[in-house]
Amino acid sequence: MKLTIYTLFAILFIAFTNYGQSTIKGKIVDKKGEPVPFATIYLKKATTGTSSDENGVFNFSTKFEGNDSLVVTSIGFEDYTTVVLLENKEISFAITLREPQKILEEVIITAGTIEANNDRSVAVLKPLDIVTTAGAQGDIIGAIQTLPGVQRNGGDQTGLMVRGGDVNESSMIIDGMIAQNAFNSSVPGVSQRSRFNPFQFKGTSFSSGGYTARYGQALSGVLDLQTNDLPEKSTINIGANMAGLYVSGAKLMNKNSIEFSGNYTNLTPFYKLVPTNVDFYTVPQGGSFATRFVSKTDDNNGIFKMNFSNSFNKSGIQISNPAVAGDKINFNLENENTYFNTSFRYFIKPTLKYFSAFSFSNNIDNIGFGGTPLYKTDNRVQGRVELWNEFSRKFNVLVGSEIQRITYSQKLDTLIGQFDELLSAGYVEGEYKPFRRFAVKPGFRGEYSKLIARGNVVPRLAFAYKINNASQVSFAGGMFYQTASTQYLLQGYRPGFQQAIHYMLNYQVMGNNRTLRIEGYYKSYDQLVREKGVAYTPNQFRFNYGELDNSGNGYAQGIDFFFRDKKTIKNLDYWISYSYIDTKRIYQNYIDKVTPDYVSQHNLNIVAKYFVEKIQTNFSATYSYSSGRSFYNPNSTSFLADHAPAYQNFAMTVSYLTTIKGLFAVFYLSADNILNTKNVLGYRYSMDGSQRYAITPPLYRSIFIGFNLSLSKFDKDEL
Repeated sequence: MKLTIYTLFAILFIAFTNYGQSTIKGKIVDKKGEPVPFATIYLKKATTGTSSDENGVFNFSTKFEGNDSLVVTSIGFEDYTTVVLLENKEISFAITLREPQKILEEVIITAGTIEANNDRSVAVLKPLDIVTTAGAQGDIIGAIQTLPGVQRNGGDQTGLMVRGGDVNESSMIIDGMIAQNAFNSSVPGVSQRSRFNPFQFKGTSFSSGGYTARYGQALSGVLDLQTNDLPEKSTINIGANMAGLYVSGAKLMNKNSIEFSGNYTNLTPFYKLVPTNVDFYTVPQGGSFATRFVSKTDDNNGIFKMNFSNSFNKSGIQISNPAVAGDKINFNLENENTYFNTSFRYFIKPTLKYFSAFSFSNNIDNIGFGGTPLYKTDNRVQGRVELWNEFSRKFNVLVGSEIQRITYSQKLDTLIGQFDELLSAGYVEGEYKPFRRFAVKPGFRGEYSKLIARGNVVPRLAFAYKINNASQVSFAGGMFYQTASTQYLLQGYRPGFQQAIHYMLNYQVMGNNRTLRIEGYYKSYDQLVREKGVAYTPNQFRFNYGELDNSGNGYAQGIDFFFRDKKTIKNLDYWISYSYIDTKRIYQNYIDKVTPDYVSQHNLNIVAKYFVEKIQTNFSATYSYSSGRSFYNPNSTSFLADHAPAYQNFAMTVSYLTTIKGLFAVFYLSADNILNTKNVLGYRYSMDGSQRYAITPPLYRSIFIGFNLSLSKFDKDEL
């Protein structure tokens, strides 16, 4: 309710400050005569202004009278200033901005973070990059796994694993809000996709450590996604593939838009063609609906976004009975998920920005586990308020706070577990650039958990130095805290915060459509949750945790390499990423300090895309390699010392672009594991150690076919 009131006050403030007697309008172009969209225009004394639209046009009013200075700023251009006399009449301008000779010398802090959300950032993955990356299956996380620092799971685990961290140590953020159930609910041994469409987002900032003080409760990293603003035009899209049908559309109404999407999924046709390593007695099926509303303020200084989605899915498989060797039991899952998110961003003046956001999510899992009913539900309500002020071109400060109410409940047969958590946080982060080639960003974040009645205040720090116009070095580090996993909190345990300290050093060269990044890091773990008094078992469904404390610890260190080239060969775009990691930890029910069973020491990805203009076809290929993961062998004298064979996968995607009666169409064919490599991800043993079972991907090899029809025009340069 408070956030709603804040938003109303902001809107009223806009309405009053827009009333004026002098009208200032015009158009902004570059030296080639091309429009400059989203430039900032304001009056110094009157402190009123606006932004140019997509065509470089602007229009605003002020009641201030007398002499003033009109200022125009835009990233990539020199500031423009001219004197204007305000005397209750309309004034028109035709403004040409110039590109500064030394714009590339301005330093941007990049350690730990790969971004693609503005002209000054490293544009690594755009939506079309994601959907045209072979092997990613159009999934955001599938594409992120081709970047350095990310563990490729091989198909048996769900989540984002970053630099030695497990799936609980990373968060997905949407417009500043945590997406609590970012992945479809998991079925044992089958990795699940993220719930979100890549084309929902305009910006991607992936942090593999040392991330901003805005966020917490993630020991390893965050994936920060920014949703689209207003669409360029009204559209309708329909499509079909071997997994189902979908439709989407957008209606643009001046400064407002309404968008929708819906899909029905049934994998029966897919599994008829492709043999699986999973015994499905209920093939995965379901549907979803999503809508969003976007509105810009009349002065173009603010934007409001609302996103809503609801989905339902079900499946059923047979899994190995963890208690009886050679026995199978049924595991069926029905899931319903609801997610709601709003945000409002407004430039009170060009140097002062207000941001607020609110989100709600609810997830219900109805599970049958070998005839035993398991019912789980969780929801999260979150609010965030921020104020950013640029005191000068060299110095700015961000101040904010957030609060989250998280509720979990679980009922296994007659056993009930539940908890309510209230997490509150405040943070401040500054950025200082004493000169163009150097920048420093210190920050502090304070958090308090009502559930465990504990708080913390931690520092964050990043800085960068520009060596020349194309290269720079960056450093990032800080302390990060996270509460215990829900599996423990549901059983009534209340251990303290877990801790990680990050250090990372980055060297980057960027220019002429090529990017090179080399980053070394060290991460120290402390206060990890550890189970005592129980024997080790790899059974993920165990409920006997013994005594719990925060005596666990560990480390992760390594080096990441990334090179992307879009210049050398026309229409060819390729990147190479490699990660080396050395990590050990003792936590949960581990009996020794070892490399976790979800970590591969070496990870290599080679991605290539080539567009053939003559036949309007895009070809994409991805080769992935991961060294073998460790697994538990009860017959071995050493704990988690055995290793599975290396994982290898070669995938290809072909997309043909054409028109059908004036409608733009895409036909696509993707093939995964073309070489049909019989990957083994590890092994499980019967309780007495007498029988061994291979852990395999859900599919050895797959082929996927589909098409999309759209009223949108196609620009091949986007590929």
